[in-house]
Amino acid sequence: MLIAVFGVLILLNRQTGGLFEEAFVYIFPLPMTAYSAKYGLRSGVPVFIGMVMITLFCGSFTAIFYAITAALLGLAFGACLHHHVDTTRTMILVMVLAAVFNLLSTIVLASLFGYDLNREITEMQNMMSMAMEKAGVMMPENVFTHDYLKRLMIVSMVFMGVIQGFLIFQISLMVLKALRFPVQQAKPIREFFPPKWSGFLGLGLFLLYLFTFGRNGDTLAETLGQTIGVCGYLYLSCFGAIALSLLVQAYISRSKLVAILLCILALLMFPLPLTFLGFFYITGSLHESLLQRLSAQSSGK
Repeated sequence: MLIAVFGVLILLNRQTGGLFEEAFVYIFPLPMTAYSAKYGLRSGVPVFIGMVMITLFCGSFTAIFYAITAALLGLAFGACLHHHVDTTRTMILVMVLAAVFNLLSTIVLASLFGYDLNREITEMQNMMSMAMEKAGVMMPENVFTHDYLKRLMIVSMVFMGVIQGFLIFQISLMVLKALRFPVQQAKPIREFFPPKWSGFLGLGLFLLYLFTFGRNGDTLAETLGQTIGVCGYLYLSCFGAIALSLLVQAYISRSKLVAILLCILALLMFPLPLTFLGFFYITGSLHESLLQRLSAQSSGK
């Protein structure tokens, strides 16, 4: 039945000419998630193979990769729900897989349909140069280079994939709860304790980015170093924003709106201190002390 539901979505996407494909990306994982959440990974593999087959027969050429990766994402997501894996870890797994699939889809589709990424970046660079010339601003030579814009585009694909994975996680949980599937309640992100080694890894990648930034060489190693370095920076900044939110609620105001506004200002005005705050939040005892203070305030002590 769920293979049939998946096939209907594939046919609907094909008959509408891919008009709603961006919306269907959030719906494609649902059938596979529902099945593997109830019956587990081993039972879900034959269903996944069936979904792949119906995609190859009924799907459009451009939607095949999206549909297959969405079904694979649903298989992993549902298996985690079936085995009662911690919801925060499940959410991070879904976000990572979505980011990887989003990046791979761009590479695969570019190679299949002749989409020239380098030419697109060159046109973007020319447009930025023309805009700065009209505004009377000199474009720095070492900034907005071809390789730098390529790295930014890759990082933006990863970042958009992370957001896409978060939305898939939330939408899938809401639908499964509405259908009375046995799914556990999601825990607040502040109760998630990332492994301490990930903080040191993120800091190392960020320092690698600072070391390679502004160098004249455009080697593959430097391009790769800056790309993964930005990912390390984003990782530390995210947990830095969580740490700042908890600090505001513990010492300034319990209002979540105030905490969100201050986090946005910090991301825009003080990104470097926020990065190191995220490092200490992951590797030190700051996380535990903030949770203890908030717990004491809630209990009225």
